[in-house]
Amino acid sequence: MNLTRSWFKQLKQEWVAPEIIPERCVHTQCEVSTCTNCVESCPAQAWILDDSGLYIDTSLCDGCSLCVAACPESALGQTLLPAHRMAAEGKVLLLTCERVGEGRTTDEGVVPCLHAIGSSFLLDYYQAGYQQVLSLRGACETCSRYRGQDLFDQRLADLNELLNDREAPLIQHQILSIAAWDAHYQQLSNAVLPPPEQNQITNRRQFLRQAITFAVEKTLESTQATDMETPTVPLPWASRLPTAKKENNKLRYPFAIQLDKAICNGCDACVQLCPHQAITLETDIKGRALAYNLQPAHCTGCRICEDGCDQMAIHIENMQVQSVSVVPLIQTSCKACGNSFHYPSNETAHRRTYCRICAQHNHHRQLFQVL
Repeated sequence: MNLTRSWFKQLKQEWVAPEIIPERCVHTQCEVSTCTNCVESCPAQAWILDDSGLYIDTSLCDGCSLCVAACPESALGQTLLPAHRMAAEGKVLLLTCERVGEGRTTDEGVVPCLHAIGSSFLLDYYQAGYQQVLSLRGACETCSRYRGQDLFDQRLADLNELLNDREAPLIQHQILSIAAWDAHYQQLSNAVLPPPEQNQITNRRQFLRQAITFAVEKTLESTQATDMETPTVPLPWASRLPTAKKENNKLRYPFAIQLDKAICNGCDACVQLCPHQAITLETDIKGRALAYNLQPAHCTGCRICEDGCDQMAIHIENMQVQSVSVVPLIQTSCKACGNSFHYPSNETAHRRTYCRICAQHNHHRQLFQVL
């Protein structure tokens, strides 16, 4: 099957599948990653994850965008166009599900699914001054896209909890009937606002190279491999939360980093793997390790650090207070090999005399000379 590039471009424009930036996917950053968010969130089972890679069958994808909101690394993107209005109480965001069609007077503000609205999306609009959300939805429980949980309300509630923790104004949400939606729309129709600037995924050519479908020859990959620009890594949305008005070292974060000092062997795998420097190694001018710095505001919840830790010393907890941000390290020399190594300081644990490599061997065994 021979496909010209012009035909393929036309076909791509008709697709409703999300745009893909492979470089951001955790599976390209860590081979042992266990992330299956896109697969589990897809009601159409369009995503396939196996030993050979991660694929999307665009013939099954209906463009619901649930996987977009579920991806912790913003490796998936879909254009969402809510309506923007100005009311007496401030800026208003209007969202309506595309499956609520009968009786609706306008298609403005339609999104594939309300549950495709992620926390980062809501925070973008919040930063632009939108503190009121009006939504119109159908009976989610009867929808084929429903995953058994009101994800939109849960994300909004979590975001409000984080805002409240920082003593910032909350986002008000009201669910409307079709009649109420039409009334609000007509009332606010003369106060149209431009959308705020958002981190849009613009590198569409990556989609042609990496989102391989069952109907497209793999040989087309080579025709799209030139002139590729590596997209910038977006800031974790937690880092864009308002600054706390009062000095507080125990704020709640969407993803809190918990390090078990008793079993951590100081291998620094988490430091090397984290794409956002949520875990960093502090050293002195001589390069000696001083401490691990844990920055939950930089964590996206990708859990690469969890997957890469062979000691299972790292855990990411959702919506928890981060009580420890600095973990002091002890640097010493290995009794067996003499190399310098470090490990977390722990008052309840014994002082370690062997590095993480030598500690796996029995150094007290007897040696015999065979004549």
